[in-house]
Amino acid sequence: MNADRLEGRYRQLKGRLQQIWGRMTGDRALVLRGRATEFAGAAQASFGRAMAARPFGLRRRLGV
Repeated sequence: MNADRLEGRYRQLKGRLQQIWGRMTGDRALVLRGRATEFAGAAQASFGRAMAARPFGLRRRLGV
């Protein structure tokens, strides 16, 4: 598991916790922020999976 996948999973968990806390406190903005954080984490984890699938070619093309 590479760093992008790990950080993406962390962001997904953080987003879910923000949503739960927002629902418990009635803070609609926090719920929406949690959804955005969770979505960003899913995108980053997906990017990490793509990097792992093509370790040399894709990374070299993106300059990462």
